Amino acid sequence: MTIERIDSREVGLLIGLILGKRLLKSDDLHYGYWPPGLKVESANWAQAQSNHSDLIVANIPGGVKTILDVGCGAGAFAKKLTERGYQVECVTPSRLLAQEAQKLLGGQCPIHVTKFEHLETDSRYDLILFSESFQYVGMGKSLPKAVRLLNPGGHLLICDFFKKDVEDDGALGGGHRLEKFYRRIDEQPFESVTDLDITNEVAPTMDLVNDFLLQVGLPIRDLVFAFIAGRYPYLFRFLNWKYREKLKQVDEKYFQGQRNAEAFIRHKSYRLMLYRLRPA
Repeated sequence: MTIERIDSREVGLLIGLILGKRLLKSDDLHYGYWPPGLKVESANWAQAQSNHSDLIVANIPGGVKTILDVGCGAGAFAKKLTERGYQVECVTPSRLLAQEAQKLLGGQCPIHVTKFEHLETDSRYDLILFSESFQYVGMGKSLPKAVRLLNPGGHLLICDFFKKDVEDDGALGGGHRLEKFYRRIDEQPFESVTDLDITNEVAPTMDLVNDFLLQVGLPIRDLVFAFIAGRYPYLFRFLNWKYREKLKQVDEKYFQGQRNAEAFIRHKSYRLMLYRLRPA
């Protein structure tokens, strides 16, 4: 029997999907949007994520019919788009998430299981959407590819966070440098239509994540460690020695209380950006 290797990022996304469905009553895999007046608590998580989706839909230009959803996750947003009458195709490099999306979409949307940079298709689209997936693609290849895959006058919509020009990322990794993105997009035949800074509205999501890590994740971790140490002390000491640096990194990243809204606002800029393809 051949055992297929599964990427740890895929596992993390699936765990997030399971927790979201069972505990937070949400099928989405993205940040929430917390306008003034919406209390930041887990009971409002689904509403905040719905707000986020609604904001994207509100910024889809009139006349758009065909959409390529890059990094479609488990297909929840693609389903919302099809329910609004859009013709949607999905791209995901994750075989596991593609399976979840297929279950949800039931064949309504073609799903390309590949990286966006490697996508091969004869189709062209009115809009290419990156909803918290742009951070995972290489700008040097992906921006020119978006140009090639868009219909004349088509649009590129990016809703994601970028790195600010600060000394370090702290406990929060991910994202392209914002200034580098602006330089790269200026090299392509796009004109800016919308550039919204919504960092303050999405940052509270990190406080909920941080609270979950400290109130749930940390106790579970400590219980697992205590069980292994008590039942298999030699194995525990070996693992603690073998992976001490990795364990230290995980502890500093996830269990020191630094993945919060304040840190996110300091290090990241979360933006909704819409670009229109200029005439050739």
